[in-house]
Amino acid sequence: MHLSVLLLLTAGVELVLGAPNKPYGPPRRKIVKRFIAEPRSSTVDWNAPRHDGTFLAKRSNVHSAEYFNNPPLLSRAAAQDTPPALVPKDVTPAPKEKRATAGQWENMAGSAMYHPAPVSWGRGHLNLYYTGKDRTCQYKSRDHYAKEPKQQQWSSSWENLGGELDSAPAACSRKKDNVHVFCKGTDQQTWHRSYDNGGWGKWQAMGGQCKHEPATCSWGQDHAAVYVGAEDGACWTRSYNEPKKQWSGWYNLGGYMASPPKVVTNKYEHTSVYCKGDDGQAWHKKTDPKKESGWGEWETLGGSLDSAPAAVSWEGEERMDVYVKGSDGACWHKTYENVTTFDEKSKKTTTLPKWGAWENLGGEMKADLPPDVAVVDGGMEVYITGEDDAVYRKKWADGSWTEDWEPMGGDVVTQPAVVKWEEDKVEVYFAGKDGSCKRCY
Repeated sequence: MHLSVLLLLTAGVELVLGAPNKPYGPPRRKIVKRFIAEPRSSTVDWNAPRHDGTFLAKRSNVHSAEYFNNPPLLSRAAAQDTPPALVPKDVTPAPKEKRATAGQWENMAGSAMYHPAPVSWGRGHLNLYYTGKDRTCQYKSRDHYAKEPKQQQWSSSWENLGGELDSAPAACSRKKDNVHVFCKGTDQQTWHRSYDNGGWGKWQAMGGQCKHEPATCSWGQDHAAVYVGAEDGACWTRSYNEPKKQWSGWYNLGGYMASPPKVVTNKYEHTSVYCKGDDGQAWHKKTDPKKESGWGEWETLGGSLDSAPAAVSWEGEERMDVYVKGSDGACWHKTYENVTTFDEKSKKTTTLPKWGAWENLGGEMKADLPPDVAVVDGGMEVYITGEDDAVYRKKWADGSWTEDWEPMGGDVVTQPAVVKWEEDKVEVYFAGKDGSCKRCY
């Protein structure tokens, strides 16, 4: 064996025969890193929140609320290059199928810098947000059950919500006629704008000094929260209480994140935060009402990640599923659910929730782009962006996965953004190479 190959193998790297770059031509050889499933001990204490003063420190480079709501156009370097945010002339009929359909795409136009953010609020209502090349927040909506046929389709043009964004937006809804939108501003603060009872408020500065895009979730009609990563890797959160009409202060959850957080919740006021750690592993922290802080400790889930994780929490069940792009380019999956064990010595049966092993779902995912997932009809649908810029889907139902990844088509450059709305309808959104928002429905 050649010495160079021997060194690669001993370094935990294997040389594999890859697929050809094109339909014709010689096969290429690519180096694929091995996915390390086993949890490893960390060299730092994830459960010791630290405060070096930078996240909450006052500084002179922050935007004022007046600037963020009305930034001067001259400050927008890309404004003159931004194409008109118009929609194609053809009108897309309302979806007849519950699931996104392979090859069924709609070009919603626009000029997105990052992946779009869809959110459903109320019966048949969908909103879509993206950060434009001029760094403003763009938005459009539809009402599937509106009396006017035009309102049943997406609004004819994008509405400019202003702002000075430096990340993809994140959105959640607490109830009908309510949406919260968050972003990282170009001043590294977290910014927030809400829609309530038919009207938009103004952008509000939330403070902080963020490294990644925010994540958000809501539970019940009265609560919403935002989660961000600081420059030192710690995860910080603030929550909104509707009865009190106020936001809490920032709370430090600790950790050493190397990716934006991913947050999931369910009707039982359970919230879980996932991330890629600076050691490459998947890490998890969830609420614990028995603790004074309301939070449990960080736990390592192992794995060797090449992106932020995606996750879902099942309503009415103590089950969660997490998905990642592994260091080998494949999609990997892990489940947290109730497991029943029988102790021969005590003759007692015990049922406790626990994590299973990592499962390799295959696929060849585009670098740094996480998957996304939805729970539908008692099963799951996972979407990924392939190395060929096409979209692929895999389904789980009745305890087993579809054998192959289903090609959905598309020509996209961002991670998928999945939304589930009326009667388990599922749609997926991306940004195309030209910046347009693309919808598979």
